[in-house]
Amino acid sequence: MSKIKFYYSIPFVVVGLLLVASCKDDDHGDNEITITIEEPVDGETLARADCAGVHLHVDVVATEENHEIEILLHPEGDVNDKIIDHDAHEHDSPFKFEQEVDLCSYPAGTCFHLEVAACKDHDCVEKARGEAEFCIE
Repeated sequence: MSKIKFYYSIPFVVVGLLLVASCKDDDHGDNEITITIEEPVDGETLARADCAGVHLHVDVVATEENHEIEILLHPEGDVNDKIIDHDAHEHDSPFKFEQEVDLCSYPAGTCFHLEVAACKDHDCVEKARGEAEFCIE
């Protein structure tokens, strides 16, 4: 009877090992994350004529590996109006995010907040953050 229980437990052990092996745990805390928001530049005012194709470009570089990356774009003061809400579980370094976004439905003078957060370790105990604010005329 104990042999039968043993054979039934093998798939659970294999799945558990695969889950543990899928993400390296960062024991030593040496993983440094650099977040660069290439476009739009913080403090930039974009011409109203360019609101249909606003290019977002974010680079996230880790010294060891990336883990969870969150990118959020919303109008300033309205975090519930999520224009972009992108989550990536990414181990590659560097990680590049590029996307065109149409902001013409917002009135002239609207400012936007682009927020980026990246976990320094698998458990996301510590995060690196970057942000940029930009407006359309």
